[in-house]
Amino acid sequence: MKRLLAVAALAASLAAIAAPVDEREVAEGIADYDAGRHAQALERFLPAAEAGSTSAQYHLGLMYARGEGVERDLAAAARWFERAARAGHGHSQYILGHMNAKGEGIARDPVRAHMWYTAAAANGWWKAREAREKLVDAGMSPDQVAQAARLYRETFGRPE
Repeated sequence: MKRLLAVAALAASLAAIAAPVDEREVAEGIADYDAGRHAQALERFLPAAEAGSTSAQYHLGLMYARGEGVERDLAAAARWFERAARAGHGHSQYILGHMNAKGEGIARDPVRAHMWYTAAAANGWWKAREAREKLVDAGMSPDQVAQAARLYRETFGRPE
């Protein structure tokens, strides 16, 4: 019986992963969010975020960071931002850099902050370049900068 339940759970997980994202639902969720209808936005964003929509993941991160329609939870916000950031969402990468630099919702980690700022900068976020420079100027060691570059390569499979 346990094996059958495990197989059923795995099948449900795989189906959720394979489910296509309905971008109309995400767009409607954004409209709900912008209009302050956070409960409706949450209902639209959750399935889309689970299916891999970086826009839905980003907006859920915002909702948790701001406590809009959900209880404010910076750790949950960081988890949603990270899902979007790992998939290449530049603004989520920038926000994660900030959260790591300040220790907001996650442990303060200048190496990870530098890595996320590098990713955001590679996606055209010029403010990320400035934030990364300030982080280095605030006292990152050359070894920490090298660790951040290595982490970036490991995470994204490309040079800085």
